[in-house]
Amino acid sequence: MKAYYSIANSNIDGLTGIFDVRMNPDCEVYEGHFPDFKVSPGVCNIRMMLECAERVAQHTLRIQTISRCRFTTLISPLTHPELEIHIELQPKENQAYTLNATIGKEAEIYQLLKANVVLDE
Repeated sequence: MKAYYSIANSNIDGLTGIFDVRMNPDCEVYEGHFPDFKVSPGVCNIRMMLECAERVAQHTLRIQTISRCRFTTLISPLTHPELEIHIELQPKENQAYTLNATIGKEAEIYQLLKANVVLDE
């Protein structure tokens, strides 16, 4: 499968990071979601945020629980080809973190996620 997105630039400072990503409208996921009007699936966006969080943590992570996931804008690679992902990890006990993540552009937020993640060993 072709990549869903690519990271054009990243800025990581401790347990926070900002990622400039480019969506790939030719990814096969859009053949089923939807060929006539490509919509970025929420689960793929959550995975994209988790992969950026893994870069911040410098370790593979697994989502334990999602306490909040909100979509405020329909994301499409045709209308939103370039996005910003903001990641903040807050350490907890037992190699766990609270993940606060957003997808958006400039001051607009299109999707937000609050989840508990753990190191995936």
